[in-house]
Amino acid sequence: MTLTVTALLLVAALVHASWNAFIKGARDPVAMAALIYGSEALLMVPALFFVAPPPQSIWLLLAVHVVLHIIYKIAMVAMYIHGELSQVYPVTRGVAPLLVTLLAIPAAGEIPGGAALVGIMLICAGLLSFALERSKVAGAGLRPLLLAGIAGIVLSAYTVVDGLAVRIPEAAISYVVWMFVLDGATMLVIARVWRGERIYNAMRDRWKTGIALGVISALNFCIVLWALSFAAMGPVAALRETSVVFAAIIGALFMKESFGWRRIIAAIGIVVGIVFMNL
Repeated sequence: MTLTVTALLLVAALVHASWNAFIKGARDPVAMAALIYGSEALLMVPALFFVAPPPQSIWLLLAVHVVLHIIYKIAMVAMYIHGELSQVYPVTRGVAPLLVTLLAIPAAGEIPGGAALVGIMLICAGLLSFALERSKVAGAGLRPLLLAGIAGIVLSAYTVVDGLAVRIPEAAISYVVWMFVLDGATMLVIARVWRGERIYNAMRDRWKTGIALGVISALNFCIVLWALSFAAMGPVAALRETSVVFAAIIGALFMKESFGWRRIIAAIGIVVGIVFMNL
């Protein structure tokens, strides 16, 4: 993986951590998530008139992605309601690189080399060490960790689905456009069911922030999809999930969450893992 791709994925990781922090810190996380995903959909609706209709194989991948992403969004919002950003976010993102690597072997025939595998393992270990601190686990209970684990497993599955779809040259752009539109539409439905009519007032209060975050979130996801179109899925997932380090820093600076020596050592391990993946 080139340094340019690595740098872009690290930028995407920072952006991802930032908009997730806004969801966690929002008065109503459901409303903020609806604004972000809904804004992504609105951005892509005009593009529907300029892309070719997806072929049948792409519709199948889209259906799988949408179902998985519905589960992911429900688990994600619920874990932020019940847990700390600096704990649940690392659990979700920490399990993804290794699971994506394993799923990509049968799905795409991708067998990582020795250095890449060492890098992925180091990054996974560093990510999970952010979350599995004994005092935090005891204080938070199992519910937020279980929700975060479910989100991480589903995230891994839809990452592989996305990787397979964007590697079909004649259908990649159509897949991306329809994916954003369907993700936004389903999140708005989830929010309406979850919060009832109250969701409209909650969204109205923070609509400017939500739209701005939706724009940068869409750019972030496009960078990841672009990387997945030609790079091995496991390393892409590993670099993307370094967003955990940024999330921990944001949690420490703005949400008064701890950031001790254990997390500094974990962050160093993640950096070493990135170096190994670029050997």
